[in-house]
Amino acid sequence: MKAAKWKRVKTVLLCLLALPAVLSQGPAEQAEAAASVPAQEAVKQPERERAEKLASFEQAAEDLYRAMQEGKTQEAHWDMDRLTENLEGLSFKGLTSVEGIHALAESIMDVRESLVRAEVSPEEWAESSAKLRLAVNSLVHKDKALWLQYYKIMSDDLANMSKGRAEGSRTLLREAFLALKSHYEVIRPAAVIDKNPSEINRLDSWMSYADRLSSDSTWDEPAISGAIEQGDRLIKELFGRRGDEPVFLPVGSIGNPWQWGLLIGGWILLALAYTGLRKYRADQSVTSVHAKRDRADSYRF
Repeated sequence: MKAAKWKRVKTVLLCLLALPAVLSQGPAEQAEAAASVPAQEAVKQPERERAEKLASFEQAAEDLYRAMQEGKTQEAHWDMDRLTENLEGLSFKGLTSVEGIHALAESIMDVRESLVRAEVSPEEWAESSAKLRLAVNSLVHKDKALWLQYYKIMSDDLANMSKGRAEGSRTLLREAFLALKSHYEVIRPAAVIDKNPSEINRLDSWMSYADRLSSDSTWDEPAISGAIEQGDRLIKELFGRRGDEPVFLPVGSIGNPWQWGLLIGGWILLALAYTGLRKYRADQSVTSVHAKRDRADSYRF
């Protein structure tokens, strides 16, 4: 029974993975491929029916996520069967790109492979189920997708990278990058579903570059600084943030912070002294014409 279900799941997922190749064909080839599809499958799915199927699909993904996070094996298998049943016959037209469909199919395959392994890995279950949950949520909720909440987390990782650069700490820089990379891998399928493929490709390339820089035995200060600035810009673009919106406070290479504190304090005192001097000179040069009347009026209220 389980073998038959797994065979059906593989068939559905392989169809999803093969969809990019079908859509990349020319008009004549697509027409030939469409001719081989049964007529009832070529009919457009009603919007109400698709909305209901998407809601059931998302609920199954949520239940699967909770079961895998809690290590409930039997429930996870049941929820996986529910998810694949809702996946069959579901139309993705207008929901995402070809790359998004491919990312969703890969996420489902990863979870399925985690479940069928003889040895349970809590870390793998947690990560794969989180990826799938975010991917399905991104498919259903475009404007308020859960993966967008990772902006603060990833910007904090980038801030720690900047701190490691300022302190000249290879360890801190590397640890901060690995945390950033781990968080990005969790949201990547959801981002692929929601975003333009070119944005994902640029961030993928930056991740590879930053990975090499953070693990290099030589310390290239200008390259690291430039990479962090570029990563700041790319992460803002990914999450739809403004270019002038700060992700983190700039951290400079300050040798002695007490010197900077004294210098800033000195400038403040100088500005106050200058303001007081001007006020004193103004008071000396101005004489009130109605001095007695003003003195009397001062006690009126």
